[in-house]
Amino acid sequence: MKLLVFDVDGTLIGADLVFRKSTIDRLNDRLRKGDAIAIASGRPGLMIKVFLEQLIPGKKFVIAANGAAVYDLDLHPLSITGVEFADYVRFYHDHQNVVDLGADIYCYTLDKVGYLKYGSFIDFETGLNGIQSIDLSKFPLKPHDPLLKFMIAWEHPDWSKVHLSAEEKNSYSILRSDPRFLEFMNAKVDKASGVEALRLYLGLKKEDVYCFGDEGNDVKMIANYQGIAMGNGIPEAKKAAKFVTLSVQEDGVSYALQHFLKD
Repeated sequence: MKLLVFDVDGTLIGADLVFRKSTIDRLNDRLRKGDAIAIASGRPGLMIKVFLEQLIPGKKFVIAANGAAVYDLDLHPLSITGVEFADYVRFYHDHQNVVDLGADIYCYTLDKVGYLKYGSFIDFETGLNGIQSIDLSKFPLKPHDPLLKFMIAWEHPDWSKVHLSAEEKNSYSILRSDPRFLEFMNAKVDKASGVEALRLYLGLKKEDVYCFGDEGNDVKMIANYQGIAMGNGIPEAKKAAKFVTLSVQEDGVSYALQHFLKD
Protein backbone atom coordinates (compact mmCIF):
# COMPACT_ATOMS: atom_id res chain seq x y z
CA MET A 1 0.00 0.00 0.00
CA LYS A 2 1.11 3.53 -0.79
CA LEU A 3 -0.02 6.79 0.79
CA LEU A 4 -0.72 9.54 -1.75
CA VAL A 5 -1.01 13.04 -0.31
CA PHE A 6 -2.36 15.96 -2.35
CA ASP A 7 -2.50 19.69 -1.83
CA VAL A 8 -5.73 21.29 -3.10
CA ASP A 9 -5.31 24.72 -4.70
CA GLY A 10 -2.85 24.65 -7.56
CA THR A 11 -2.58 20.86 -7.38
CA LEU A 12 -5.97 19.13 -7.46
CA ILE A 13 -7.83 22.21 -8.68
CA GLY A 14 -6.82 25.28 -10.64
CA ALA A 15 -8.15 28.81 -10.76
CA ASP A 16 -11.42 27.48 -12.16
CA LEU A 17 -11.94 25.51 -8.89
CA VAL A 18 -12.92 22.42 -10.91
CA PHE A 19 -11.99 18.97 -9.59
CA ARG A 20 -11.54 17.36 -13.00
CA LYS A 21 -13.13 14.00 -13.84
CA SER A 22 -9.81 12.83 -15.29
CA THR A 23 -8.12 13.51 -11.94
CA ILE A 24 -10.91 11.80 -10.02
CA ASP A 25 -10.68 8.76 -12.29
CA ARG A 26 -6.91 8.39 -11.68
CA LEU A 27 -7.35 8.74 -7.91
CA ASN A 28 -10.08 6.13 -7.98
CA ASP A 29 -7.71 3.80 -9.82
CA ARG A 30 -5.27 4.11 -6.91
CA LEU A 31 -8.01 3.44 -4.36
CA ARG A 32 -8.96 0.29 -6.25
CA LYS A 33 -5.33 -0.83 -5.98
CA GLY A 34 -5.62 -0.50 -2.19
CA ASP A 35 -3.65 2.71 -1.79
CA ALA A 36 -4.56 5.36 0.79
CA ILE A 37 -5.33 8.93 -0.27
CA ALA A 38 -5.05 12.02 1.91
CA ILE A 39 -5.68 15.65 1.11
CA ALA A 40 -3.45 18.13 2.95
CA SER A 41 -4.60 21.73 2.95
CA GLY A 42 -4.85 24.87 5.00
CA ARG A 43 -8.60 24.41 4.76
CA PRO A 44 -10.69 22.98 7.62
CA GLY A 45 -11.52 19.28 7.69
CA LEU A 46 -15.12 19.66 6.57
CA MET A 47 -14.10 21.33 3.30
CA ILE A 48 -11.39 18.78 2.57
CA LYS A 49 -13.89 15.98 3.15
CA VAL A 50 -16.01 17.39 0.29
CA PHE A 51 -13.25 16.53 -2.19
CA LEU A 52 -12.67 13.05 -0.77
CA GLU A 53 -16.38 12.24 -0.93
CA GLN A 54 -16.24 12.64 -4.71
CA LEU A 55 -14.02 9.54 -4.83
CA ILE A 56 -15.06 5.91 -4.50
CA PRO A 57 -14.97 4.27 -1.04
CA GLY A 58 -11.52 3.40 0.22
CA LYS A 59 -8.77 4.47 2.60
CA LYS A 60 -9.22 8.25 2.68
CA PHE A 61 -7.87 10.76 5.18
CA VAL A 62 -7.91 14.48 5.95
CA ILE A 63 -4.87 16.59 6.87
CA ALA A 64 -6.34 19.97 7.80
CA ALA A 65 -5.04 23.41 8.81
CA ASN A 66 -1.68 22.73 7.15
CA GLY A 67 -0.99 19.69 9.31
CA ALA A 68 -2.40 20.80 12.67
CA ALA A 69 -5.16 18.16 12.49
CA VAL A 70 -5.30 14.69 10.96
CA TYR A 71 -8.66 12.94 10.65
CA ASP A 72 -10.22 9.86 9.16
CA LEU A 73 -13.00 10.44 6.63
CA ASP A 74 -15.61 10.70 9.39
CA LEU A 75 -13.50 13.51 10.90
CA HIS A 76 -12.54 11.48 13.95
CA PRO A 77 -9.21 13.02 15.01
CA LEU A 78 -6.08 10.92 14.67
CA SER A 79 -3.77 13.79 15.64
CA ILE A 80 -4.36 17.38 16.87
CA THR A 81 -1.44 19.76 17.48
CA GLY A 82 -2.66 23.32 17.92
CA VAL A 83 -1.99 26.67 19.51
CA GLU A 84 -3.99 28.16 22.39
CA PHE A 85 -6.70 30.83 22.43
CA ALA A 86 -4.52 32.99 24.69
CA ASP A 87 -1.81 32.91 22.00
CA TYR A 88 -4.23 34.31 19.43
CA VAL A 89 -5.52 37.08 21.72
CA ARG A 90 -1.98 38.15 22.62
CA PHE A 91 -0.90 38.15 18.97
CA TYR A 92 -3.96 40.14 17.89
CA HIS A 93 -3.32 42.93 20.40
CA ASP A 94 0.43 42.97 19.73
CA HIS A 95 -0.24 43.48 15.99
CA GLN A 96 -3.17 45.87 16.17
CA ASN A 97 -1.25 48.18 13.82
CA VAL A 98 -1.85 45.94 10.79
CA VAL A 99 -5.55 45.65 11.66
CA ASP A 100 -5.68 49.44 11.63
CA LEU A 101 -4.07 49.30 8.15
CA GLY A 102 -6.80 47.00 6.81
CA ALA A 103 -5.64 43.48 7.62
CA ASP A 104 -7.78 40.85 9.34
CA ILE A 105 -6.37 38.66 12.09
CA TYR A 106 -8.56 35.64 12.76
CA CYS A 107 -8.29 32.04 13.83
CA TYR A 108 -9.62 28.55 13.24
CA THR A 109 -11.17 26.88 16.25
CA LEU A 110 -11.74 23.14 15.93
CA ASP A 111 -14.93 23.79 13.94
CA LYS A 112 -15.35 27.52 13.22
CA VAL A 113 -13.64 30.67 11.99
CA GLY A 114 -13.13 32.89 15.03
CA TYR A 115 -12.44 36.61 15.17
CA LEU A 116 -12.07 39.50 17.60
CA LYS A 117 -12.93 42.11 14.96
CA TYR A 118 -15.07 41.28 11.96
CA GLY A 119 -13.50 41.78 8.52
CA SER A 120 -14.21 40.85 4.91
CA PHE A 121 -12.00 37.75 5.03
CA ILE A 122 -14.36 36.19 7.56
CA ASP A 123 -17.04 35.97 4.87
CA PHE A 124 -14.41 34.71 2.43
CA GLU A 125 -13.42 31.86 4.79
CA THR A 126 -16.94 30.83 5.74
CA GLY A 127 -18.12 30.95 2.13
CA LEU A 128 -15.14 29.06 0.78
CA ASN A 129 -15.06 26.41 3.47
CA GLY A 130 -18.72 26.00 4.35
CA ILE A 131 -18.27 26.56 8.09
CA GLN A 132 -19.68 29.03 10.60
CA SER A 133 -17.95 31.95 12.27
CA ILE A 134 -17.88 33.02 15.92
CA ASP A 135 -17.28 36.45 17.46
CA LEU A 136 -14.73 35.64 20.14
CA SER A 137 -15.00 39.11 21.65
CA LYS A 138 -18.56 38.17 22.67
CA PHE A 139 -18.07 34.43 23.13
CA PRO A 140 -14.47 33.99 24.27
CA LEU A 141 -12.87 30.60 24.72
CA LYS A 142 -10.86 29.60 27.76
CA PRO A 143 -7.19 30.69 27.61
CA HIS A 144 -5.83 27.16 27.07
CA ASP A 145 -8.52 26.02 24.61
CA PRO A 146 -6.92 24.70 21.40
CA LEU A 147 -6.99 26.45 18.04
CA LEU A 148 -5.80 24.91 14.80
CA LYS A 149 -4.13 28.14 13.70
CA PHE A 150 -4.46 31.90 13.50
CA MET A 151 -3.60 34.08 10.53
CA ILE A 152 -3.19 37.52 9.05
CA ALA A 153 -5.18 38.08 5.85
CA TRP A 154 -4.54 41.24 3.87
CA GLU A 155 -5.95 42.06 0.46
CA HIS A 156 -3.18 44.53 -0.38
CA PRO A 157 -0.44 43.50 2.02
CA ASP A 158 2.58 45.44 3.13
CA TRP A 159 4.36 42.72 5.07
CA SER A 160 7.10 45.15 6.11
CA LYS A 161 4.54 46.50 8.61
CA VAL A 162 4.33 43.12 10.39
CA HIS A 163 7.07 43.18 13.02
CA LEU A 164 7.45 39.71 14.50
CA SER A 165 9.41 39.36 17.71
CA ALA A 166 12.14 36.75 18.11
CA GLU A 167 9.83 34.94 20.53
CA GLU A 168 7.03 34.81 17.97
CA LYS A 169 9.37 33.53 15.26
CA ASN A 170 10.52 30.75 17.59
CA SER A 171 7.07 29.94 18.98
CA TYR A 172 5.19 29.31 15.75
CA SER A 173 5.42 27.56 12.43
CA ILE A 174 4.86 30.50 10.07
CA LEU A 175 3.69 29.88 6.51
CA ARG A 176 2.85 32.07 3.52
CA SER A 177 0.13 29.95 1.90
CA ASP A 178 -0.90 32.73 -0.51
CA PRO A 179 0.44 36.25 -1.15
CA ARG A 180 -2.42 37.55 1.01
CA PHE A 181 -2.12 35.11 3.93
CA LEU A 182 0.42 34.65 6.71
CA GLU A 183 -0.45 31.66 8.92
CA PHE A 184 0.73 30.84 12.43
CA MET A 185 0.58 27.33 13.85
CA ASN A 186 2.19 25.28 16.58
CA ALA A 187 5.96 25.32 16.02
CA LYS A 188 5.90 21.54 15.56
CA VAL A 189 3.29 21.70 12.80
CA ASP A 190 3.41 21.83 9.03
CA LYS A 191 1.99 19.63 6.30
CA ALA A 192 4.99 17.30 6.63
CA SER A 193 4.25 16.70 10.33
CA GLY A 194 0.65 15.82 9.45
CA VAL A 195 1.85 13.43 6.74
CA GLU A 196 4.27 11.84 9.20
CA ALA A 197 1.53 11.33 11.80
CA LEU A 198 -0.60 9.61 9.17
CA ARG A 199 2.33 7.53 7.89
CA LEU A 200 2.98 6.21 11.40
CA TYR A 201 -0.73 5.53 11.91
CA LEU A 202 -0.81 3.46 8.72
CA GLY A 203 2.52 1.77 9.45
CA LEU A 204 4.10 2.65 6.10
CA LYS A 205 7.71 3.16 5.05
CA LYS A 206 8.71 6.68 4.02
CA GLU A 207 9.49 5.52 0.49
CA ASP A 208 5.84 4.50 0.10
CA VAL A 209 4.57 8.05 0.72
CA TYR A 210 4.07 10.36 -2.29
CA CYS A 211 3.32 14.06 -1.77
CA PHE A 212 2.01 16.44 -4.45
CA GLY A 213 2.09 20.23 -4.14
CA ASP A 214 2.96 23.59 -5.61
CA GLU A 215 3.38 26.25 -2.89
CA GLY A 216 5.61 27.16 0.02
CA ASN A 217 3.52 25.25 2.55
CA ASP A 218 4.05 22.08 0.45
CA VAL A 219 7.84 22.24 0.16
CA LYS A 220 8.72 20.31 3.32
CA MET A 221 6.39 17.39 2.60
CA ILE A 222 7.66 17.31 -0.98
CA ALA A 223 11.26 17.22 0.28
CA ASN A 224 10.67 14.65 3.05
CA TYR A 225 8.91 11.99 0.96
CA GLN A 226 8.52 10.99 -2.67
CA GLY A 227 7.82 14.54 -3.74
CA ILE A 228 6.03 15.63 -6.90
CA ALA A 229 5.89 19.34 -7.73
CA MET A 230 3.32 20.74 -10.10
CA GLY A 231 4.50 22.46 -13.28
CA ASN A 232 2.89 25.65 -11.97
CA GLY A 233 4.71 25.28 -8.65
CA ILE A 234 7.12 27.76 -7.13
CA PRO A 235 10.85 27.19 -7.78
CA GLU A 236 11.44 25.97 -4.21
CA ALA A 237 8.84 23.22 -4.65
CA LYS A 238 10.37 22.09 -7.93
CA LYS A 239 13.87 22.08 -6.44
CA ALA A 240 12.72 19.89 -3.53
CA ALA A 241 10.84 17.42 -5.76
CA LYS A 242 11.95 14.09 -7.13
CA PHE A 243 9.60 14.61 -10.10
CA VAL A 244 8.15 17.73 -11.71
CA THR A 245 4.89 17.03 -13.47
CA LEU A 246 2.67 19.08 -15.76
CA SER A 247 0.71 22.08 -14.51
CA VAL A 248 -2.64 21.81 -12.77
CA GLN A 249 -4.30 23.12 -15.94
CA GLU A 250 -2.79 20.15 -17.80
CA ASP A 251 -3.88 17.67 -15.09
CA GLY A 252 -0.38 17.19 -13.78
CA VAL A 253 -1.66 14.91 -11.00
CA SER A 254 -2.88 12.33 -13.53
CA TYR A 255 0.34 12.62 -15.52
CA ALA A 256 2.47 11.94 -12.43
CA LEU A 257 0.31 9.03 -11.34
CA GLN A 258 0.83 7.45 -14.75
CA HIS A 259 4.53 8.25 -15.23
CA PHE A 260 6.16 8.47 -11.79
CA LEU A 261 4.46 6.08 -9.38
CA LYS A 262 5.74 2.53 -9.37
CA ASP A 263 3.11 -0.16 -8.82
